[in-house]
Amino acid sequence: MIAWWTPGQRRLMFYQHSEKKAADLNGHIFPQPPLVWRVADGQLKIRALTENKRPVATAKLAVAPYWNLSDCGTVCTGSMRRPESASVAAISDWEWGFYESAFTHANVGRLTRHEGGFDGLWSDLTGKRRLFPLETLIVLPQTLAQFVREERN
Repeated sequence: MIAWWTPGQRRLMFYQHSEKKAADLNGHIFPQPPLVWRVADGQLKIRALTENKRPVATAKLAVAPYWNLSDCGTVCTGSMRRPESASVAAISDWEWGFYESAFTHANVGRLTRHEGGFDGLWSDLTGKRRLFPLETLIVLPQTLAQFVREERN
């Protein structure tokens, strides 16, 4: 098992959806929230951080506002290229695989507090240079320590 965090950054993202809901989002660069990543047994889980700084064990986490994630943060890896290992050397490959995959479907209900919902959030962020609006994240009772130990509240 390995866990790490990434500060807010801008990343290229790809969207595919059978209903063409996200067609206008495909292939654009978006500001990303700070994230915490966990890989164990070939499975990737992601949560958002509520602050753009290195987290401590008691840091509260938030729903990562992406399609292809379950309510516990597990990534549906459909088209994602997954590294063979959970090692420090593979961290950039896990990140690259996540962002370079096709975001195809919502696995849970509400992903953001943005008044326009998921589509409104990512439409507003298309091509923007500003930081990801952390106030749009849905804060969870889960801490970083619980996420790393795979505990849920």
